[in-house]
Amino acid sequence: MPRHLLLPTLLLAASCSDPSGQPPAVAPDLSSGPQAGLCDTSFSYDASEDAFPDAVFVMGAFNGWRTDATPLVETTPGHFEAQVPLPPGAHPYRLVEFYAWSEGGYENEVCDPNAELIHCEEGYKEPWETDWRHDCASPAATACNSMVKVANCALPQLSLDSLDIDRSGGRVSVAASATPGQAASRITGVRALLDGADHPVDWDGSVARLELSDLSPSRHTLRLVATDDAGNDSEDAFVPLWMDASGDDAWREGAIYFAFVDRFANGDPSLDRSEGTTLEIGDYMGGDLQGVIDRLPYLDELGVRTLWLSNPQDNAEGAWDGDCDETYAGYHAYWPDQAREVEDHFGNADTLHALVEAAHARNMRVIMDWVANHVHQDHPYYAEHADDWFNAPANCRDSSGGQSNWDRIPESCWFAPYLPDIDYAQPEILDLMVEDALWWVKTYDLDGLRVDAVKHMPHSVAWNLEARIRREVEHRQAGGDEQFWTVGETFDGAEKIAEYLNDGDGRLGLDGQFDFPMYYTMQAVFGSMSADLSALEGAAAAAQASYGDALMSSFLGNHDVMRFTTEATEGWQPACQEGVGVRSAGLAWDPHIYTRMRLAWTFLFTQPAVPLVYYGDELGIPGYSDPDNRQPLWWFADLPPGAGVEALAAQVDGDRAALLRTVAALGQARLDHPAMYRGSTIEWWREPTDAPDLWAYARKDADSGDEVIVILNRSGRDASLTNGLAYAGLSPGSTFEDLLSGDTFTATGDSLTVWAPAWTPRLLLRR
Repeated sequence: MPRHLLLPTLLLAASCSDPSGQPPAVAPDLSSGPQAGLCDTSFSYDASEDAFPDAVFVMGAFNGWRTDATPLVETTPGHFEAQVPLPPGAHPYRLVEFYAWSEGGYENEVCDPNAELIHCEEGYKEPWETDWRHDCASPAATACNSMVKVANCALPQLSLDSLDIDRSGGRVSVAASATPGQAASRITGVRALLDGADHPVDWDGSVARLELSDLSPSRHTLRLVATDDAGNDSEDAFVPLWMDASGDDAWREGAIYFAFVDRFANGDPSLDRSEGTTLEIGDYMGGDLQGVIDRLPYLDELGVRTLWLSNPQDNAEGAWDGDCDETYAGYHAYWPDQAREVEDHFGNADTLHALVEAAHARNMRVIMDWVANHVHQDHPYYAEHADDWFNAPANCRDSSGGQSNWDRIPESCWFAPYLPDIDYAQPEILDLMVEDALWWVKTYDLDGLRVDAVKHMPHSVAWNLEARIRREVEHRQAGGDEQFWTVGETFDGAEKIAEYLNDGDGRLGLDGQFDFPMYYTMQAVFGSMSADLSALEGAAAAAQASYGDALMSSFLGNHDVMRFTTEATEGWQPACQEGVGVRSAGLAWDPHIYTRMRLAWTFLFTQPAVPLVYYGDELGIPGYSDPDNRQPLWWFADLPPGAGVEALAAQVDGDRAALLRTVAALGQARLDHPAMYRGSTIEWWREPTDAPDLWAYARKDADSGDEVIVILNRSGRDASLTNGLAYAGLSPGSTFEDLLSGDTFTATGDSLTVWAPAWTPRLLLRR
C-alpha cells in the first residue's frame, strides 16, 4: 500500500512501492566506482530555506523504492548530491527528505525540481481535472515522479555547450564538449556534417568549435559525432537551422496544409494495391509521398509554409472491422504496426527524405502525425509486451454508470479491439515511444509533430516529448532559438485543450493545439448561420483568454468532422444510414455556401492562430463524417506534376474556382503582410444591431508598418462604409487596396469610404 508521510507544510501523493506494479528488478550494487553495464548518474537536491532536512535519499525501482537505501551527501549546507551507478534506460525516482525532529523522525517524499523528465503513475489525476501541475516546490502540488534517462556510458558522450545563430549575417557558431566511453581514455576527434557534407571542426582535445558562414536564408542541418580511442561513436547531435526566421512568427506567417497522403495525389501507381476491404473508400486509394512532391508547387501558390503529413509509419495490413458493418484498411495511418519503417503504400525512406528536402527547398516546414496513444495489435511492442506495456481492454465507445469511457477513462480506453492502448505508467514504454518520435524527427529532418489524441495520454507524454525536444532539437540550454512546433489534437472544449499547453508555471506541455471551439463558432456563423458575426469577436477573445500566446491552429475542417460545405448544406448527419450503409455527400448546390466559406477563410487568415487547410477544403469538397470526409482529391488525377492553382481552378466550376483563388490570395497575402497575424486589432465597423451581418476590424503591425482592414459582409445587401482611420491606429490620407479583388479606396484626410458588396469579404491593405 502507498505510504504518505505528511509534514504540516507538505502534501504528498507518491507511493513507496514500484509504480509499475511489478516486483523490483535485482538492484545494482550502488557502491561507488565504475561497474560493467552501469553508468554513474548524478542526483542533487537543494533544500528549501524554510526547512533543512537532516538527510536526503533517492529511491526508485533501482533500490526497491526503499526510502533509506541510497543517501545523498550534504556537500555544503542545504545542498545534497550523489553519484549512483544505474543501467542505461529510464528510471523513475523520488527524493526523500528525512527530519530527525522526534523519535523515529519524519520522511517526506518529493519530486526533483531539477529533473527534466517525469513519470506519472496510474491515478495521478482525475480525468475531469484540467488544472494539473507538476510542481516540486509548492506544498500543495500534485506531482508525478521524476525520471532520469541514463545514456549508454559505454559510448562517448557529446554535449552542445553553446549555439549562437546570426540570421542577418548568415553565421552560426557552435561549441560542443565530448567525453570518451567507459572503456576508452580519450576522444580522438569530432566530425561535423553540414547539409550532408563534411565541415571543418576545431578540436582542442576537450571542446569542438565550428564557425558556419554564408548560410543561405533557408533550412540547414548540422550533425556532430564524437569518436573515442576505442573506436566507438557517440550518438549524433542534431542541430536543425532555419536561417530565414525563428520563433512563432516563422510558423504563423503562412498556412498549414494537411496533405492526407492516401487521398491527396497519386504520384506512383506502382504502389497501388487493395487490402481487400468491403468498402471502396475504406481502402487505400493510391495517394502517396511522390504525389505530395508533385503537388508542392500548388501548395506553394496557396501560401502554405507548413506541410502536415499523415503518419509515415508502417501500418497494419489487411481489412479490419469498423463502422457501418464494413471493413477498413489503415490508409489513414493511425494503425502503426512498426516503430521505424515507412508505410509501403506511401513509398519508402528515400521518398520521404526526398519529400522533406523538396519541401525545405521551398521554405516549407514539415510536420508528421505522431500516433502515440496506441499501436495496432500486429505491432511488435504488443506481441512482445502485451501483458506489461498495455492497459486492460476497455473500449472507448462503451459506457459505465452512464458515462462514456471517452471521458470516464480517457487515458486507458481502447479506440478499437485491435488497437491496444499504451500504459504510460510503465517507464520503459514511456521512454521508448518518445525515443521513437525523436528518431523520426532526427532521421528525416522534421520541423514539428502533430500529436494525436492528446487527452488520451497522461501528461508525462507531452511533458517528456517537449523536454527532450528543447534539449536535443532546439538546444535551448546552449542558446538555441529554433521553434520546433508540437501541436496537439484534443477534441474537446477550451479548458481541456489548454490543460495540455505549456504554461511556464508547473506544467511543461505542447506549444499549441487545434482550436475546436473556434471551429464550432465558424460553423455557427458561416455554416448553419445560427450565430451572427459578433460571435467571432467573442471567440477570438475567448481563445486569447484560454490559450494566451500559445502557437495555436484554427480550421474549417479536418478528417474527424463533416466537410464544411456538406454540414452547411444539410446540417450534421451521421456517417452511416440504415439500409444505405456509408453515406456519400454530393456537391453543395447553394452558391452562397461557397461565398460564406470565402468569408470564413478571410476571418481565419487574419487571426494570430495558424490557419489549417484540410486538403480539399480550399475547393469546398463535400463529405459526411469519417470516412466520407476523406474523399480523394480527384481533380489532381488529370493534372501533370507541378500544376498550380489556376490549373486546378480550371477543373472545377466557378463557385469552387473562386473559393480556391480566395484561399490562394489570402495565403500569399499572409506571407507578405505580418499585420494579418500579429499586432493590434480594433473594431472598425459594426452594424447598429444586436445581430450584425456586417463587421470590420483593423489590424496594425507596428514593427513592419503594415495596416489592414478586414470587412466581412454576410448580409444579402450591398453597403457603403465611411469611418475614420486615426482612432484605429491607421494612417490618414492613405490608399487601401483590396488584395482579393484589386479594388482601391483612397481616404480623404481621416475619412475612408469603402463599398462592401453583399456576401463578400474584403482584405484592404494600406499602400
